[in-house]
Amino acid sequence: MEIDIDIIKNLAKLSRVDMDEKEMREIGDTFGPILEYVGQVKEVSESNVTNHEDIGDVPFNIMREDTVTNDSGEYTEKILKQAPGTENGFLKVKQIL
Repeated sequence: MEIDIDIIKNLAKLSRVDMDEKEMREIGDTFGPILEYVGQVKEVSESNVTNHEDIGDVPFNIMREDTVTNDSGEYTEKILKQAPGTENGFLKVKQIL
């Protein structure tokens, strides 16, 4: 699934992002599979929706208190070692804009 170039042009204009035709085509090619996947997830979630009465006494949404279960920085080194790029103790990611 490829996104129509006119939709991307409109989104770029609304976002005030300057893009050339090549970048717009690349974005269209990139977001097509993502939107297809989102459509599949939506389809599955809609097909699994049950009537609240059907689930009996099972709570629909369980809330719990957020609690910290580990020491600050306990996993930092482990995570940084697994990252493809780091800089000054932070994860290094590709610049978006």
